[in-house]
Amino acid sequence: MRRILDLRTVGTVVGLLVAALGGPACYSSGGDDGDAGDARADDAGSDTGAPPFPTRFVLRLVSDIPETFYVAAWDPSVSEGHWLTLLDGGTVMAKADACDVCNCSDCPTCSTCGPPLCTIRELSAGTAGVEYLWDGRKWTTDGVCGDRPCEMPESVPAGTYAARFCWAIGHDETASCADALVGVSCADVEFTLPDPDGVVEYVIEHGG
Repeated sequence: MRRILDLRTVGTVVGLLVAALGGPACYSSGGDDGDAGDARADDAGSDTGAPPFPTRFVLRLVSDIPETFYVAAWDPSVSEGHWLTLLDGGTVMAKADACDVCNCSDCPTCSTCGPPLCTIRELSAGTAGVEYLWDGRKWTTDGVCGDRPCEMPESVPAGTYAARFCWAIGHDETASCADALVGVSCADVEFTLPDPDGVVEYVIEHGG
């Protein structure tokens, strides 16, 4: 397991403006975005052979005082609108199938999704946290379906990548998805595929 503790000296922790999240489409798409209570290596199905390499990402909060942070748990296919962003050499990888983009395999009869919905999850101290099970593929839009681009999955090969974990100190339920989180911070963590345990965990150390 690749586990990183936020001790103010580990990883790169950066306070971000809420605008940095962009305007995410918030519908549900791909992956397993839920509580981290069952984040075990055998669940992730890590493989040491050929790609893809499924990997489970976990974000937890440890604090000596009762407190709650918040994470964007809307559509994981939106690169900068989810609590987890995956990067290859600084370039964001689309980690899930976007329902608002036509799948090349369904062309020419593919359909796209409807209006987005914002989803915000609590990240409370003393709980299991949140997790995302990534299937080890990135989605590219190099294809064309008629007069519009289409996407297709591509296995991510063995190598070194980065995971960006993001959380916020507050949220506004009346705001749009782009403005829903308040006081956002992020941490970049380097990881390797295939991960020995198939789990990459980031722990936020906080408190009074």
